[in-house]
Amino acid sequence: MTKSLNHVFFLLLMILIIGSGCSKTEETKDPFYSPPPQADPFITAFVSDLNADSISAYTTLLQNMQPRFMLSENRRAIAMFIRNKFIQLGYPAVQVDSFYLTSYYNDTTYHTWQYNIIASVTGTTSPDSIYVIGAHYDATLNSGNPWIYTPGADDDAGGVASLFELARVMKTRNFQSKSTIQFIAFGAEELNMDGSNNYAQKAAITGKKIKWMLNHDMISYEPSSVQTDWKVNIMDYANSTALRMNAQRVAGLYTCLGTANDTTHNKEGDSYNFFLRGYPALFLISFSSTPHYHTLQDVIGNCNFNYCREVTKLSCAMLVEQNK
Repeated sequence: MTKSLNHVFFLLLMILIIGSGCSKTEETKDPFYSPPPQADPFITAFVSDLNADSISAYTTLLQNMQPRFMLSENRRAIAMFIRNKFIQLGYPAVQVDSFYLTSYYNDTTYHTWQYNIIASVTGTTSPDSIYVIGAHYDATLNSGNPWIYTPGADDDAGGVASLFELARVMKTRNFQSKSTIQFIAFGAEELNMDGSNNYAQKAAITGKKIKWMLNHDMISYEPSSVQTDWKVNIMDYANSTALRMNAQRVAGLYTCLGTANDTTHNKEGDSYNFFLRGYPALFLISFSSTPHYHTLQDVIGNCNFNYCREVTKLSCAMLVEQNK
């Protein structure tokens, strides 16, 4: 009796082993089977070089330039500071894209010159095709006097700081991009998104071939220290669903971020002006809602620059993947 049972058990074990092997072989032969996506080591090397301390340091410099209100007298000085920072990072031909603006604020009309700052990586094979990464450098307050102090660390010094860090890594790695990449610090966003409107309008009129635009706005606030809690909200538009789905895929490969797609406020950022001209665009923003929006508490002490690095990694991976 014992020998017979042992024999049966042995036969069952062999059937299971053989069956398991056949199942795996058939799966790999299935024409609809595709292996799990794998991170590209070349892209991983780029995103690994991004540094949270560098983003924090750049944000601190911008926070300390007071005020950053778009109507304040120091607005040109701030624009020149951003220009010079890009030059220091290895981009000698930084463009100061000036435009004249009539603004209405508190029942008063203001006529000012405003400035978009553009640093470019010129494409090696398709220089006329352009990928834009943007953030705005002006700041404001919901209450109080914006002519005195507008810290704007999360909104949006952190976004501009992420551009600096992307530009730094691409320069230190001597990235030979197939298409042109433009890092744009937009002026005059807070009142009516005028900087991006001016740029996108001129781009459409002159027929610029903008492949897509990514907007970094309020990407530095995350109260949780647990990385598995972190999400980025990727807001898309009617013409950028595929781009958003690609961003979600890239986030899963090269960041620790979960993703969300709440488009409630997608008309409230610089990316919207690109969409209006037919250019695919995404608005990247922290999923966690900040209580410091347009207040005196929007300071670096309330920012999470490790989180900001993860969002920056997403844009970096998308740029390198498209242009390597």
